[in-house]
Amino acid sequence: MKRTFSHTFVTITICTLVGFSAFTQAQKSDDNSIRNPKPTELWLIPMNKGEAVVATRFPHQKPGTEVAIVLGDERIVLNDRGENGDEKPKDGIFSTATKFDSEQFVEANRIFAEVNLERKRTLFTPGGRESIGVQTVSVKGEHMIIEQHLAEKPRQFVLPLSLDAIEFRRPIELPVLGPELGLPFKPARATSVDASESLMITRLDVVNDPDRTWFCESTNQPPNGNPMGEWTFWQLMAQINNGQTSTSDFIKKMFDHWNSNQLINNHIVNARPHVYQDIIEQWEIRSGGSGAALQPEHSPFKLLGIVLRADLRGPSSVYGGGDAGEGRFVFSLHDGNCNSMGKTLILEYRVPINSCQATKEWAQAWIDLDGSSNYNSDLASLTEVFASAGAAPSSPNGSAISQVRTNEFLPLSPLWEMREFRLPDGGGLLQQTTVKQEPLMAHNNTTVLADYVNLNWIELINHTHTIPDNFAGHNDFLAGSAPTPQLWNAPASALNVPANPPPSNPGASNEDEALQGLAVNTCSGCHQIETGTNFAHLHYNTQPGQEAILSGFLTGITLPDPRNGAIMREFNDLERREEDLLDAASQACPSIGVLPGNVLVHELTRAPALNAVH
Repeated sequence: MKRTFSHTFVTITICTLVGFSAFTQAQKSDDNSIRNPKPTELWLIPMNKGEAVVATRFPHQKPGTEVAIVLGDERIVLNDRGENGDEKPKDGIFSTATKFDSEQFVEANRIFAEVNLERKRTLFTPGGRESIGVQTVSVKGEHMIIEQHLAEKPRQFVLPLSLDAIEFRRPIELPVLGPELGLPFKPARATSVDASESLMITRLDVVNDPDRTWFCESTNQPPNGNPMGEWTFWQLMAQINNGQTSTSDFIKKMFDHWNSNQLINNHIVNARPHVYQDIIEQWEIRSGGSGAALQPEHSPFKLLGIVLRADLRGPSSVYGGGDAGEGRFVFSLHDGNCNSMGKTLILEYRVPINSCQATKEWAQAWIDLDGSSNYNSDLASLTEVFASAGAAPSSPNGSAISQVRTNEFLPLSPLWEMREFRLPDGGGLLQQTTVKQEPLMAHNNTTVLADYVNLNWIELINHTHTIPDNFAGHNDFLAGSAPTPQLWNAPASALNVPANPPPSNPGASNEDEALQGLAVNTCSGCHQIETGTNFAHLHYNTQPGQEAILSGFLTGITLPDPRNGAIMREFNDLERREEDLLDAASQACPSIGVLPGNVLVHELTRAPALNAVH
């Protein structure tokens, strides 16, 4: 329902910035960064050049309460109590009166119009991965027209491009998808991003770099190149080890986890000794005999791609702190003679960059790779930031590694399975840990999972949930491994997800959206049924001489929801990441406490951080 405002306002007391110590709706993720709620509707009512009311609708917030938006060390409270700019108590509209710079607002609009004029942008679910529509921008006189064509209905937003175009005390509806508004920004030095050059780098001259990789030219032949090059599995593991032990032992100890049952979060992950035999014992034999130290020239791992995940940057990176996302190396397994085997392995590093301006420059540097005359050298300078020994001095082993993930379906494996490894807090060897966002398979299709959905349906729909280690007395709720394939669901009789407010997808119910939010964020769901993927998003069976086979989830796919075939789900994650990288390189870097209203509008229109592991 669209809000109707009267244009008569009572005297407003501007008092919006309060202490950080308490907040209501802002959520903390597992890395302690703040995830603010996002409105479904947003209005700006300029009162004069220096003051405004910001009004929002949070459909899952109880009327008559308040919502706190945390911005760095400050928070701004919006209320539905008829106070401080809120026009009517308990009507579901949360408002605040604030100092606001109208000149900066229209300047931000002018820059946005110039950059995006006649450009079509795909829109995605806030905090999620589904394509839901497109956006175009045009200019008419002193106004910018933003048109959003969504599944439920087209939306049009008319924003002023000059102070003269502002009618004070008249509400301006703002879009909550697409543009960041409120603060002027410096656009990226490009109007588009090529994922193959800047985000998902699988080009053969990179993965077959003779100085940096140990690569396969053809099947039934040993690899070529530099077995200790900086992008090889061997050298990257040596950098993570950083002198803790020999590189050979560091690698062997990680794979030794498959030799015996592992107790992970009070659940037994069964041994799969054939994994160690197929990888390590065969590597030993090629290196000189059973039990021999592993030699890098006999490594069975080839590089499939180098991946930037700037879209996983922490939400607080805009206001100071946080990080710049992840950098990843994706490897596949072969038999020592370049014949593919059923396993991929990803080294996932947290990029140790933690300021808004540095994050902007980092994103721009990856965009600038496109067209570089020294591409591999420039790329190596970027990967060194997170992959070199000592890249994160205060982290375990001084390494920026966040986690190592494996995806395995070797002969003798009873089920296709994914695992996760991390360094302990005190440093040392990689240890198997829980697979994030994946409930234990034993809880699938049970009333326990239904209880979790009933309790967390809002967070599941908004993709802000975090699967806990324990839930409802079950101390094994988060899984120690991810067997697949499986269809995530819960008994319909045990689900009681409210029907209202209805979701934005007109063909779905809140129950549909909550179950999909749970399933698509699991390892097993993302790698199979939910996204139509066969094993991995970069496939192990890519043959020598070919660029990595990419999943439809990355390149574009439309498929029915596996629990309700009447709902179509559309994914094109590389396009989403392209848009996000442009946003990262163009973002405004607010100065907290100076322009609270402009910063608030910027935050409420900014795309929420992606709370995902894939």
